[in-house]
Amino acid sequence: MKVIILLDQIQAGLGGKEKADTELGGKKLAMGAADTIDKTLKKKNSSIMATFFCGTEFYEANKDIVQGKITRMCQKMQPDVLLVGPTYDYSDFAKMACEVGYAVESNSEIPVVAMVAQEKNADIISEYKDKLNIVKMPKKGGTGLSDSIDNGIELCAKKVKKEDITEFVTKYCF
Repeated sequence: MKVIILLDQIQAGLGGKEKADTELGGKKLAMGAADTIDKTLKKKNSSIMATFFCGTEFYEANKDIVQGKITRMCQKMQPDVLLVGPTYDYSDFAKMACEVGYAVESNSEIPVVAMVAQEKNADIISEYKDKLNIVKMPKKGGTGLSDSIDNGIELCAKKVKKEDITEFVTKYCF
């Protein structure tokens, strides 16, 4: 399974809140938080084929452009799935992840899985839980991260194989 992951500037390892103006970019490797996920994927003969990253302030000022570019880049690169997050309890990142994920899934054939923590994100989860599969995850520093990553990867695999995800979503998603 070939996965593209979308991260904000913090999770991509490009800086903190002071770098929220980081423009949309990407690299054909696992960056920042994607490295942990890539290690888990490799155990299942899968990998991160690219990391897309964008500062949350840049995204807010350029939503349509960012959503369009990510959708087109996904269509061109043909991943099996787009993983948006893990966003932990970063509300700006959760908003960007859900909006971009929904745009990609609505405007392409590429399935999307989001990973978002409940803390600080109740409104965005409420808005997108019926439009996008959002895997439950802990806040930054919370317990259960490994399990939520495993659940996110399992949901990606199920969507790629076009399996029935109803029971899985009921148990592990919002």
